[in-house]
Amino acid sequence: MDKSVKAKWDKFLATLPVAAYKKGEVILFQSETPRSAFVVKKGIVKTYNLDMNGDEQLVFFSTAFDMFPQVWVMGKASASLYYYEAITPTELYRLPREAYIDFIKGDKKLLMYELERQANKDASKTIHLNALLYSKASDKVLNTLNYLIQNHGIRINNNLIKINLTLTHQDFANLTGLRRETIAVEMNRLKKDGVIFYRRRTLYHVNVAMLNKFMNDRFIIDAKLSP
Repeated sequence: MDKSVKAKWDKFLATLPVAAYKKGEVILFQSETPRSAFVVKKGIVKTYNLDMNGDEQLVFFSTAFDMFPQVWVMGKASASLYYYEAITPTELYRLPREAYIDFIKGDKKLLMYELERQANKDASKTIHLNALLYSKASDKVLNTLNYLIQNHGIRINNNLIKINLTLTHQDFANLTGLRRETIAVEMNRLKKDGVIFYRRRTLYHVNVAMLNKFMNDRFIIDAKLSP
C-alpha cells in the first residue's frame, strides 16, 4: 500500500469505535442487516455459508485491514450474504457505510487503492473457484493450497511459504467440499512428497517448487496477487 494512502487510512480508522469478539463468536449472520461494516484490526474472521444439511462451506478468510461485508457497503445487497465468525480473538473497527463512501470518493489515490483491493479479492475468489472445479481430490487440495498461499502466505525463502492461518483438516474439508478423511489422506501424501510441512498445532509450510511440480494449471500457478 502507498505510504500516503496508509497514513490516511490509519488516521481515519483511529476515529472509529472498536469491537472485540471471542473465538467462535458470530459477528454477522446470513441475511442479517448490518448496522455497520467492519475492518479487521486484529485477528481472523471466516466467511462461510451453510448447505441444506447444515454443513459449513468456507468462502474466504479476512485478516488485518480487510473490510466486510463489501457488497453491503457498496449498496448492492440489503443484508449479509454470508456468516462471518471470529476464529481467533478478534478486534474490529466498526465502519459506518456513509462515512466510508465519503472518505474514499473525494480522493483519487484512495479510490484507486479500493479498486485494486477489489480486483485482488475478485481474483482470489476466482482461484478458489478454480480449485473447486477439479474432479480429483488431489487437484482440489493442490489448488486450494495455491489459493491460500496467494492470499495468506508469508515467504520464508525462495521456495518456502508459510500459510499464516491456523487450519485443521476440517477447515480444508470445508474449503474444498471433500470429506475430512479424504483431506487427511491427501495431506499425508503431500507431506511425504515434500509439498507441505506441518505438525500438530503448527502453521502449514508449502514448498512452492514442489507445489508447482504437481499442479496442472500453469496459468493459475503464475498468477500473483499483490497485497
